[in-house]
Amino acid sequence: MAVSPLILGEALANRCSQVLYRCMEEVGSTKGALYLRVPGQGAFEVVSFYGWPRGTRPPVAIPEGHPLLLRTQRARRTYVVNDASESPELSAFGQGGEWPRYLITPVYLQGDWVGLLIQRDRIKGGTFESERDEPPTLAICGDLVEALKEFHFYGGPRTAVPVQPIGPGQVPEGLPTAADLIGEVAPEPERLLPARSAVPPMPAPGPGIPSTGPSNKERLYGFPGGKDGYTSLPWEADRTLSGWVAPAPVNSERQKGMVPPEQRAFFWEIAGLISQILPATAVALWIEDPEEIRPILAFSTLPLSPDLQQQILAHATFHLPTVREPDLRLISRTEMPEVPPLTGAFATYMPLLLNETPHGHDLVMVFRLEDHSFSLAEVEAIQQLSRVLALHLQEARLHERYHHAFLSVSHRILQSGEGRVPSLRPHSLATARLARDLALMLDMPTEDVEAVSIAAILHDVGLLLLDPQMLAKPALTEEDMKKVRDHPELAAVFLKDLRFPFDVIRIIRHHHERWDGRGYPEGLRETAIPMGSRIIGLIEAYEVMTSGKGYRRPQGFRQALAELRNEAGSQFDPAVVEAFSELMARKEGRA
Repeated sequence: MAVSPLILGEALANRCSQVLYRCMEEVGSTKGALYLRVPGQGAFEVVSFYGWPRGTRPPVAIPEGHPLLLRTQRARRTYVVNDASESPELSAFGQGGEWPRYLITPVYLQGDWVGLLIQRDRIKGGTFESERDEPPTLAICGDLVEALKEFHFYGGPRTAVPVQPIGPGQVPEGLPTAADLIGEVAPEPERLLPARSAVPPMPAPGPGIPSTGPSNKERLYGFPGGKDGYTSLPWEADRTLSGWVAPAPVNSERQKGMVPPEQRAFFWEIAGLISQILPATAVALWIEDPEEIRPILAFSTLPLSPDLQQQILAHATFHLPTVREPDLRLISRTEMPEVPPLTGAFATYMPLLLNETPHGHDLVMVFRLEDHSFSLAEVEAIQQLSRVLALHLQEARLHERYHHAFLSVSHRILQSGEGRVPSLRPHSLATARLARDLALMLDMPTEDVEAVSIAAILHDVGLLLLDPQMLAKPALTEEDMKKVRDHPELAAVFLKDLRFPFDVIRIIRHHHERWDGRGYPEGLRETAIPMGSRIIGLIEAYEVMTSGKGYRRPQGFRQALAELRNEAGSQFDPAVVEAFSELMARKEGRA
């Protein structure tokens, strides 16, 4: 039975793609394109490429007599163009780069010039160097030649497809034309995506206290104690790249952190789409952070054995040499957790770099058990969805930068009042640290965690507007206490012009409300009190008791927790008291 020329063409393109990706690993080029000469003609047509930005592609063909071919023919070997401003013959290859740099290599088969390998733009903006980059490039070209020999496109018999005489203007069977490559092997991304109705909507966070950990479909690997490790960690204030290695982080002493729930939910959706579009065993995501070592997220349709999970961590460690594998953790989500786990070893994987910025080098890794390279169509689909994920992560980072800016302003406000109320700053910071930990343990949305963090720092800033001599009295009169009770509303007035993007002012205004409705300033009760206010009110009481403020002597944390439990259902939200007790028990266990 004869084999379809298009099938042979796609097979050759896939094989060439597999070899071409080594340019990233061994040379460090972020873009590459392979052109083959049509036998009997002088033109070259593209067979495989990678790394070009969205909406752009390298030229489909390089016609005979093109200045680039003439220059390469004169060079007859690899040459470097690090300044393309005086090389107009390369202008068609410069899309998506302000200062493109090139490494250009002719490919020879038994003395005949049969191909052209164009590499562009080294990782991190470095220049190409012939002495360093030519040897690995020639080795790659040697493997490309072996692939051409395997498919017998330049003479010799061809399996299942007889050799036909090549006439002028004809393309031999099996060699993909530009129309075949772009129209069939690498169609437009929209053709690879399911209909919009097939994309499940992302659930919005509900009111009240969210779950106290990951969902039932999420499992953790590498955390002491399994699921319990989820909330026990401290939290303080587009292209494939097989050989890419992350630069050293700004803070070499990074602490362990967690991935915010919105980012987890978004990644599960994107990874699920990737697994629907192509046969992928697992999709993993590493989010770089200069201050934290965050867990790796791993999505799979079927459960992964511990060996497969360990392989994901090992692959990530290769790209993250500044992170030790024992410090990495894995949060996995499985669509069918009830079935037996997959075993074996990953035979194929493709890493893609997202958001290469000074503040983040996010990494997506797609794994499969089958020893089958990714086709151009599959690469296109992965890159398309990864770009969507990258945009989401960019927005999340921008959000975090705004949050840090507001934190800086909040700290400056506290510093300015140290002379008037000396105890305000240490009390506020101690409250804020525990409030953030508790908000994270309750798995609150990122925006709510940030609102609680800032509100906890500024919750008593209204005291700066009171008479410092009154606050310094050893005992306050009833009239003094009435003035002190005004401090939440004074803080709301004081902070209103800062225009926080979160519900900070409302949280501060109501942090002295009580669960039974006997608090102030409005006597709100139960769930009418903002969750952030309930958290801060409880932790402020705990901090006051354990620091000795307002008491003859400080209480131990067990005694303070017992008093909080006694007030659960009257002064404090019982669910918040229970979660805080669990948080403190875990802190005690780590200590």
